[in-house]
Amino acid sequence: MLNLPFSGSIPIYIALGLLFVSLAFLIGFIYNRVRRLMYRLRRRPVARVGIVTSTLRLLLILLAVAVSAAILFLFAFIQSYTALTHRALVAEAFCTPVPGQKDEMTLWLVTFESPHVGYLSQYRLGGHQWAIEGHILKWDEWLNFFGLQTMYKLSRVRGRYIRVQDERSKPATAYSLVANEEDPHWRWLYEYGARLPFVTAVYGNTVFTFPSETKTFRIYITPSGFMIEEGER
Repeated sequence: MLNLPFSGSIPIYIALGLLFVSLAFLIGFIYNRVRRLMYRLRRRPVARVGIVTSTLRLLLILLAVAVSAAILFLFAFIQSYTALTHRALVAEAFCTPVPGQKDEMTLWLVTFESPHVGYLSQYRLGGHQWAIEGHILKWDEWLNFFGLQTMYKLSRVRGRYIRVQDERSKPATAYSLVANEEDPHWRWLYEYGARLPFVTAVYGNTVFTFPSETKTFRIYITPSGFMIEEGER
């Protein structure tokens, strides 16, 4: 499955609707005033409206326009900030070196299908660092404003050596996080995704860090890809 999370923009739509309604009342008010003026110039009968009542109506309409516009801009700013800084937890890891073994570590990885559902797996990795890989589909940035977030899929964990020579000469360890590593959907997106409207890029993303006896690691999806955040146990 492709993860396609949306964030709510309901307050913006409500504020926008209120602004349109307020502007419609303002246009209606101006139209009525112009029509009354034209009737008077043509000496036609027209119902009288007190200047106090008319002024009060105008002030209320202008107040509604100002309030709804202010609410719209406020929530638009919040939505923009949220879109730029959005991140969602996709996995949590504990990784410690194997006692008495050089360049080996044990990784416990919890992957989240939802904020409340996670799956725990354990892996024995060789190397100096552990790494997690996945697929990324990045939308045009303006779509983030409307709540459309980066699509992703975690695909693999592996051990990583710091030195290239070690990568060439020492055993490589890698484990799949997906049932089908040749997923035709993502294969098609890699081939044609960048040509689709509203898609900025489709690419693979890897993040890695050192194991630790005292730290936990949280993997997040952000507008630009994966990130690792460290925390104390």
